[in-house]
Amino acid sequence: MAQHPPQLDSALPPDVVYGRLDGQVRGLISAVRTLYAGSWVNCAEDLRRRRAGRPYLFRLDLGLTDELGWVHRLATYEAARGERFADTLPLENFR
Repeated sequence: MAQHPPQLDSALPPDVVYGRLDGQVRGLISAVRTLYAGSWVNCAEDLRRRRAGRPYLFRLDLGLTDELGWVHRLATYEAARGERFADTLPLENFR
């Protein structure tokens, strides 16, 4: 049975959560900020379209086995905090 990553603790600020994430997940955050203007909804739709063999915008290959699961976890964290990673972390975190 596949093990799902735990939910992110919304009591922790984005910089702390970001610092604890694997490089692949940080890459996902950076891709969403850069390619989808910070929209988790647009990223999730693009991933679903690609999986369904329909036209998509970007081919993300970050080495994550549960990309949609991570999109949901990160979007849920941002909604609970009322702030986005892209708005609270310095730009150099996204290079």
